[in-house]
Amino acid sequence: MVAVTQACAVFVTMTSLVLISIKFSYQPIMNWGQHATNFQEAPKPMLKLHSIKKPVQPINIKPLTIEPSLKPITVNPLVKQLPMEQPLHVTCSQNTKIVVLNRDRPHRQGDVLTAIVTARDQEGRPKTYGGDFFRARLIRDGSPQASSAGHIIDHDNGTYTVEFPLHWLGNVRIKIQLVHPSEAVKVLWRLRDIPNKIGFQCSFFDEKTKITEKRECFSSASPSLQPDQQCDLSKPEVNGTWFCQRPKKVPCTTIAKCRSSKDRVLGLVSQEEVKYFQKPHIEEELKNDVPLPIRVLEPELPTPPYLPACTWNMPDAQMKGFWLGKVWKSSVCNVRVFTPADIKRCLADKTVYMQGDSTLRQWYIRFKELLTLNITESGDYSVLEYGKNSYWNITIRYRFHYLPIQGKFWLPLSQLSYAADQLDTIQGGPNTVIVLGLWAHFTAEPLEVIQSRLYAIRLAIHRLLHRAPGTRVFVRTGTTREHKNGKLQHYLLRSDWLAYQITEMIREMFLGEPGVVVLDTWDMSVCQPGKDNVHPDQTMVDNELNVLLSYIC
Repeated sequence: MVAVTQACAVFVTMTSLVLISIKFSYQPIMNWGQHATNFQEAPKPMLKLHSIKKPVQPINIKPLTIEPSLKPITVNPLVKQLPMEQPLHVTCSQNTKIVVLNRDRPHRQGDVLTAIVTARDQEGRPKTYGGDFFRARLIRDGSPQASSAGHIIDHDNGTYTVEFPLHWLGNVRIKIQLVHPSEAVKVLWRLRDIPNKIGFQCSFFDEKTKITEKRECFSSASPSLQPDQQCDLSKPEVNGTWFCQRPKKVPCTTIAKCRSSKDRVLGLVSQEEVKYFQKPHIEEELKNDVPLPIRVLEPELPTPPYLPACTWNMPDAQMKGFWLGKVWKSSVCNVRVFTPADIKRCLADKTVYMQGDSTLRQWYIRFKELLTLNITESGDYSVLEYGKNSYWNITIRYRFHYLPIQGKFWLPLSQLSYAADQLDTIQGGPNTVIVLGLWAHFTAEPLEVIQSRLYAIRLAIHRLLHRAPGTRVFVRTGTTREHKNGKLQHYLLRSDWLAYQITEMIREMFLGEPGVVVLDTWDMSVCQPGKDNVHPDQTMVDNELNVLLSYIC
């Protein structure tokens, strides 16, 4: 017990909580552009973020417009208000216990295995508040190995219920990992509300004078610059914001390319807070109360011999399932395994538009390999690509989403387009497939940035489906990713907790939307056979494509 206490004893501190809430105020709509006639004028929710205490000087964000006539979403804060007047006791993975309910009764295929997690601090005391961020898996021993994700319920009192559907026969083991203690999550909540944690560098080039200037740019207005010292390159129609330090010799309109530069996030955390993101507090496996495996028996009632086809009236089907070997099995609908010949028949006479980050580009690259596409046009920097299989009349188009970006490579803005704008240019129809995937490059931004962008995209999808019924639209969620050798900036700007917030927002924004399927890949990545990576291995990509194609064909 002494060793455990020393391993987890870092400190006890008095830390003020910054409680983030999302509120909406309303004002009349003045102008909705060329598409306003399709919608009845209505109050427009204006998103604002509020906090009890600002950790740094407040930064003025230009108001973002939100689409009308659609119910505002609410984001589960994932961590409740922590005690304000008593010491915080950091969750200790070695003292936190898992207890399996009904451990001695028979468990059968089709049942749900339930476990209770009780979070404890470094001294073994039960915690009285929630907010810990766990990752739960169920693994089958033997061959082929199987795995599935557990679903976690936070009771806000230091206890958590974890439910594991039992999809297969044999011996199973529970694996639960503490990704972040609630104290680290609280820090991430505070940091997420701060704009411009990542700086950008943009190049301005005047074709007439051949003058080039490089200037610092931001996803929100900079408080250190006066309005006349900044170029406001925002596009309110699509809820896009972009600001740059005004160049001296060329106009603002000559902006040509951008890339991310330095970040300032390390200056926003205290030395005590840094310890929350170090071992043994992060990415540590919890101890099970019974190390022996649990035996899953045959069901008492026969199971259906087959699953129904994946259709548009079951948009969350791929959220429920498991890995069997290297194949993802849905427990709701029939996710088929497609050969290259199957894919060609499935996509014959179709055009697939893909817009998003480089994780979605992996799909384009895999399609290019499987369909033997002839690349008739390709943009620089792999941000605009186009391929065609003339024999099967299949066209695949990929375009990178608009700023912001996390990466040191230059993005030519002439080849970029906001997703909402791009949707408005697509003719659509039953032979048109659209796949959107925006998440990885938004984790360092305030949540309102991606939320407002998604609102504009949802409205553009409504316009598309109104003029072209039968168009098939898919929106992809986030996945788990690698944490690079425990690098602090990586946790603070790209943590899985930040990505999961965006995933929850995508779910609530698009689940149940007529004509839209959410390709929810989070659970697939939590229990995937390969390693966590923002760019997962081919097994993961192939199975993601199997889910997509099962809905198309």
